[in-house]
Amino acid sequence: MRRVLLTCLVLWTLGLCAQTRVHPYLSLGSNTVLLHDKFDDLDAGSAFRVGAGCYIPLSDEDCNFYIVPELSYSSFRYDNHGWVPRSQAFRYEQLHLPVVADYRLNFYNLFVLDLGAGPFVSYGLGGSAIGTDGFGRWNAGLSFRTSVRLLIFTIGLSYDLGLMDIQYHGDGTKETLSMIGLNFGLGF
Repeated sequence: MRRVLLTCLVLWTLGLCAQTRVHPYLSLGSNTVLLHDKFDDLDAGSAFRVGAGCYIPLSDEDCNFYIVPELSYSSFRYDNHGWVPRSQAFRYEQLHLPVVADYRLNFYNLFVLDLGAGPFVSYGLGGSAIGTDGFGRWNAGLSFRTSVRLLIFTIGLSYDLGLMDIQYHGDGTKETLSMIGLNFGLGF
């Protein structure tokens, strides 16, 4: 499944390279996953993430404003945490689609700083966490991004604030899922 998703992302990105005004990219990173409930924040661990996206300019002239959709796959594993007993360790996989409005600052066409924000939606693909007692399939919220690009290499930070209740407990408490990410990428 992972190989198929990665192959699809690579082919999609290479297909976008034929477009003259669209700037595709590939990214790979690690996310820290946070669960929030009404009492406190629980650190749920880390996630592996791979994705592809593209910068779509908002005008035909040289502009600094872009719409940046990205499709990524994340896999989380929850174990070895004090609040999750070993017998209840679980796995959660998701497809993540942020669509960010981005402002790009160019410095001599070598160094680029991107700042962006926008909505995201995520869909839980599977894993042992999906089910009636586990996580729900859908998540949505706000995505905040910043990245620095030198030539074709990019390093970026992201924060995805989950606003939907993704898990419900029998005592009436609910949890949301948010992610803080460090990403490395190649732009074309």
